[in-house]
Amino acid sequence: GINAEYGELTTEVSKLREISETAFSELKKNELQFTTSVKKLKTTEIQLDEALMKMRDLQTKINDLEEEVVRERSRAFELEQRINSPPVMSFENIDNLSNLSSSPPIAAPDFIPDRVFCDNCDVFDEHDTEHCPIGTSPGGVRHGGNRGLSGRPYCTVCEMFGHTAEECEDDMTF
Repeated sequence: GINAEYGELTTEVSKLREISETAFSELKKNELQFTTSVKKLKTTEIQLDEALMKMRDLQTKINDLEEEVVRERSRAFELEQRINSPPVMSFENIDNLSNLSSSPPIAAPDFIPDRVFCDNCDVFDEHDTEHCPIGTSPGGVRHGGNRGLSGRPYCTVCEMFGHTAEECEDDMTF
């Protein structure tokens, strides 16, 4: 009885220990595989993040290059228009300028008035000789004669104001 039962229980405990040790060994092996898989997953996640950053940088560069291409195409189109718009001139059609239908009309230059100069005062753009305050009497009537030049020395050798012929250093004669 009891010995037989004890033997059966001992055999069963041995089998259970063997099963437990096998299960424990499998658990350790699975734990090691899990840890290795987690490390690989973290490494892969880091690589994925780096790849995404590179992809964003490349997309930014692509966008910049696309914008540059659009600008350069626009510039090339403008330059092509400028090249194609002026008429081709040759000696044959210089006399027939009115026959050039592709040439834009040539605008007349704007009128640029002459500068005003006063002979009495030797100044530009303030007033002309006719309206000079030096050459006009208090009543506003212009008198003939020296026109206000009596106080200014004039050189008859070099024909310049500021000195007389006796003071002239000009060696050349005209």
